[in-house]
Amino acid sequence: METLVRIFANGAVFTGIRDAPWTEALAIRGADVVGTGTHTDLRRTFAGALEVDLDGGTVLPGFVDAHNHFLSTGESLASIDLRYPGVASSADLLARIRDAAATTAAGEPIGGFGFDHARYALPPIAQLDAVAGDHPLHLFHTSGHHVLVNSRVLRDAGVDDDTPDPPGGRFERDADGHLTGLCLDTACGEVLPTAVDVGSHGPNFHVRESLDTLVAAVARADAAFVAAGLTSVADAQVTSRELAAYREARARDVLRIRTVCMPLSHQLEDFASIGLVGPFGDDRLSIGHLKLYADGTLTGGTAAFSDGLGFENQAASFFHEPDDLVALIERAWVAGWRIAVHAQGDRAISLVLDGFEAGERTAPRRDARPRIEHAGFPTPRAIERMRALDVVAVSQPSYLHDFGDEYLASLGDRAGELQPWRDELESGVRVVISSDSDVVSYRPLTTVANAMRRETRDGVVLGAQHRLSLEEALFAHTADAAFAVGLEHRIGSLEPGKAADLTILSGDLRTLDPAGLEATDVVATIIDGRPAFGRALL
Repeated sequence: METLVRIFANGAVFTGIRDAPWTEALAIRGADVVGTGTHTDLRRTFAGALEVDLDGGTVLPGFVDAHNHFLSTGESLASIDLRYPGVASSADLLARIRDAAATTAAGEPIGGFGFDHARYALPPIAQLDAVAGDHPLHLFHTSGHHVLVNSRVLRDAGVDDDTPDPPGGRFERDADGHLTGLCLDTACGEVLPTAVDVGSHGPNFHVRESLDTLVAAVARADAAFVAAGLTSVADAQVTSRELAAYREARARDVLRIRTVCMPLSHQLEDFASIGLVGPFGDDRLSIGHLKLYADGTLTGGTAAFSDGLGFENQAASFFHEPDDLVALIERAWVAGWRIAVHAQGDRAISLVLDGFEAGERTAPRRDARPRIEHAGFPTPRAIERMRALDVVAVSQPSYLHDFGDEYLASLGDRAGELQPWRDELESGVRVVISSDSDVVSYRPLTTVANAMRRETRDGVVLGAQHRLSLEEALFAHTADAAFAVGLEHRIGSLEPGKAADLTILSGDLRTLDPAGLEATDVVATIIDGRPAFGRALL
């Protein structure tokens, strides 16, 4: 056991403890925190300790991303970047495909991530075919819920103009009834060469790859995450494909970041057959909440709103029929799972709460810890119900920046009530902020900054009353996020006996506005007392 104590001082320490959120200094020994307080007191308590100079910076509990697509982020980092504003027109999109085709081996697929057709009209499928040549084309929408493919992919999948839409999704067609190549929600799984069949339980982006390729993607994302100051993530859609990759990455010692796997609900009966429910595992790799889907995507226009509240001329996607969704939630609850359900529109959120209430009536239990992922547009009544059930609202502030102008155009003033954090907090709902990477940036400082400003790309403030303070945002990305993933006993705050998971930043966050905070450098990221990124401080 390591006996050397290290004291971090000459800067600001955010503890993640509500009664005393800030202090002067922090002491760690090996993998654990052993003390916080004044520099003088820690020097007295730990005589002979090694001192680490923060040089005016900030140390805080390692950031926890409670809703992230870890492996998918690693894959997207190696694919064509189609995000706005880099791709701002159909001509830009075609140019990116054309360039990729020129450097991709004959017959190999071209993969891309991040196109946003709310900003421009997609090119006709004939133009996609022309620039892609003989390559299968798999371009994922920025929401991760939709995929744009060419005629070769449709042909290989046996999908044509007469193919019916699958439950929970659809094939977009032009005015003449011909396929455009855009496949929404569950229709993704009908055209992609997927490794698993998830049925109508979610968008199927689980493309078949070798284990070595998947492990390389994990390592790629791991390096990016620790460089951004993340120490823990929860992958919000895990199948056997992802779990095998994480297990192998850990065995090869390339998985440093703590990883909580949220298995998709199509596996519920398989887990029941062996008597397994989450939480299961250790504090480095574990199974957490069961993940379900209610509606589609706010960004992609398939969220489920009540009449008159949502997007005009867009159709909601329900992954399950309403009664079936409520029954599935109840069944998972009774089986003992903690449950997290994707729900964006108010109609979907209401159905999810129906399911939680049914589960609680049938099998009441302490600390069920239900989560609503995104919680885009809860009504005041829904927020009351969330509080009564101790629901955790897991939100993504960067949606409001990256896509807020689109929301404003579609929803008008109602866009200011998306992700209504002030109403939730004042009602007693625990609010967690996260990235949903690879949909938006995985950088926690960007997430925190966007929670504080709630501004669109064009500078429009969406619901100023719902802005979070610095401390509220930090708690929502550390201590409360740790609670959401079920690891609050080990991470999320700097207290004696908890893990020495630290993010060290170059400036004093208390003196910075959101823009300055977002631009702050990550000096070092430390997991279990060991450096994972940055200059040698230990």
